[in-house]
Amino acid sequence: MYVVADASVFIWGKRPEGELITVPAVEAELKDIQAKSRLFIFEARVESPTSQALKAARSAAAETGDLKVLSHADLEVLAKALEYRAVLATDDYALQNVALHLGLKIEPIGQPRIKRKLKHVQRCQGCGHSFEGEACPDCGTPARKKKRCIR
Repeated sequence: MYVVADASVFIWGKRPEGELITVPAVEAELKDIQAKSRLFIFEARVESPTSQALKAARSAAAETGDLKVLSHADLEVLAKALEYRAVLATDDYALQNVALHLGLKIEPIGQPRIKRKLKHVQRCQGCGHSFEGEACPDCGTPARKKKRCIR
């Protein structure tokens, strides 16, 4: 079983079961000497995701409304998990949300896992229309983010 690890695996020092893989952006995020050393102690492979997988991850994050809050490293981790259809080891709730939408399994490291899938939508405070962007294309009113549970 493949497990794709976010930085939280190395920061918390909790190694999940399975063959551990991470991405170069996560390796670059590790500033603490202990976290850096755990990357080697845990024998994690460091691989870049394919451009196709990265495109699919970005598209899925845009669909759930989480794209704005995910870092480049988060998107790479998600893309690598998609490539391998691997378990995603992370505490990041936005990352967990997109992974659930993609049908990936999640293993939280130090925090509880999210309880349900969410889709973030923007709704105009003035006219009530849903839209993408910073302001309503119909009336120009600023966006207000809402969460909608998906079961």
